[in-house]
Amino acid sequence: MPRAWRDARGRLWWKAQALGSDWPGNDLELFEWCRRPLGSWPVRLSLADGDLEAVLLNGDELSEFAEQAADLVRHADVEAELVQNQTFAALMSCARMNGDDEEAVQRIYCRLRRLLIDRPVLSDRDVHALTRELPKADADSDSYLAKFVRTAYILHPVESPGKVRLSRCRECRNPVDDGASGCGTPGCDGRPERFEVACLGAYWTQHRATRQFFHDPGLLEGRLLDRLAELPADRVRAEPWPCLDAWDAALFFEPVSAVGGRECWAIDAKDCASPTLLARGFRSDPRVPARRRIIVVPMHRLQTPGYLTDLERELQGRAAGVEVLDEKAFLRQVRIRATKVGGAR
Repeated sequence: MPRAWRDARGRLWWKAQALGSDWPGNDLELFEWCRRPLGSWPVRLSLADGDLEAVLLNGDELSEFAEQAADLVRHADVEAELVQNQTFAALMSCARMNGDDEEAVQRIYCRLRRLLIDRPVLSDRDVHALTRELPKADADSDSYLAKFVRTAYILHPVESPGKVRLSRCRECRNPVDDGASGCGTPGCDGRPERFEVACLGAYWTQHRATRQFFHDPGLLEGRLLDRLAELPADRVRAEPWPCLDAWDAALFFEPVSAVGGRECWAIDAKDCASPTLLARGFRSDPRVPARRRIIVVPMHRLQTPGYLTDLERELQGRAAGVEVLDEKAFLRQVRIRATKVGGAR
């Protein structure tokens, strides 16, 4: 077994011995423990109440809780970590090399981040169009956009030009296997649908690490940005991923009086199975001066009893002055604040 497994097993064994608790006789029995809620283990674990119903294994697959716990301690999935880092580096290179100034770099960065959220599947025709939009290339005439796509996506050649029929989730647009009943994306209730990709010789689908670290967590970000864009621009303006991703968005409200200044809210949209893991990994970036700093969580996380309470408690002493709101409460407060601006006029 891997060393990480042996080390963890050893620590749990010593703790069980100290408590006089029973301990699995072998690794197979411990695997069965991993399929049970953590709160049922005879060894007391340092977890929030909301995590006690979590399991480490769903059948033979790592649970969402286990995946995110591993990410907190620099997950052992070396390939996924490498792709995650390379994708971010390629995105930054493409933005910086194609942007003539800081404003242009920021705009391109946001364009590509939104691409990862909205387009889990790309045709080669899409990539050609993006390359014309972002044409800068290195000394070997290899465009930075092409490098970014090759890193974040996997190429699927086709035999001849035409339309390829695939299956995807109609809500999050993640590709799914034919005959699947759902997409498996946390919080997504979309049903599979057939769709066509028009391509010349190939199409691209996101690498599993891109989906895990950019697309799936980004669904909440994209949803919030879309709702904020529907509000009157003369009352509130949302700047996505300010300072190249210091926060997920900065909201600027016009002053409620002639003598007031613009008010800024900085928000981070977080979709994490465990409030404990979320709090321990969260960092409040000071580069965006803001009156309010808010973590926004999706509605489906409220199905975990005490999720918001646990998150607020775990944040104490780690991120001073950071509020926690679910997405509906956040959007309601934004609309109320924007209405005050309009009422003052």
